[in-house]
Parts: sequence; C-alpha cells; structure tokens
Amino acid sequence: MRAAFWLLLVAASLAMLRPEPIQIRNELVPEEAWFHAAKAFHIVGYTLLTVLALAGYGKTNTLLIATGMLAHGGLIELIQPHVGRNGSISDVGFDGVGVVLGWAISYWLLPRTPAP
Repeated sequence: MRAAFWLLLVAASLAMLRPEPIQIRNELVPEEAWFHAAKAFHIVGYTLLTVLALAGYGKTNTLLIATGMLAHGGLIELIQPHVGRNGSISDVGFDGVGVVLGWAISYWLLPRTPAP
C-alpha cells in the first residue's frame, strides 16, 4: 500500500502542477459542470490518498497523515499560480473533505492494528 500511496501522490502532484488537466477538462466536461467536476476530483483524490496512506502506515499515524495531506494540498495551491494554473484556498477545504472521508472509510474498513 505504501508504494501505491507514493505513486499516486507523485502522479497527482505532477498532474496538479501542469496545465493539461484543465485543457482535458475543458474538452471532456460540459462548461456548466467544470466547477463541480474540479471539486469532485479534489475530494475523490484526497479520499483515495488518505485511505492508501492509512492502509500503508497504520491508523496510529492518523493526525500526522491528515496534517501531511492538508499541507500537500496547501502547497500545491501555492505553487499552481507559478505554473499557469489558478490556486484556490477553497480547494484546500475540498481536500480536507476528502481527508475526512478517507479517514472515515479507513476507520470502518481497515484493521485497527498499526501497519508494520
């Protein structure tokens, strides 16, 4: 699970720092759904990242993982204006929703013992 977490984190980070995802969204998603699609990607992405991190590193590290996920989201939003994207503090809030959902899913689905 740790390898899957790091692979997804690196891939998502690179995608969030390039202009192509916006161009792809513009071609595939109707304009009236752009906002909702973007926010859904934030929530789903950070949910999956949080589940993978907790599965790989154990639920005893929940606070550290949640803090790291939110710091990652904030850092991405700070960097985006420098690479031709729009950074938005509200996106960090949607990332936070994903972190909470990921924690909730992990709480009910993962064993309660720490990862080795």
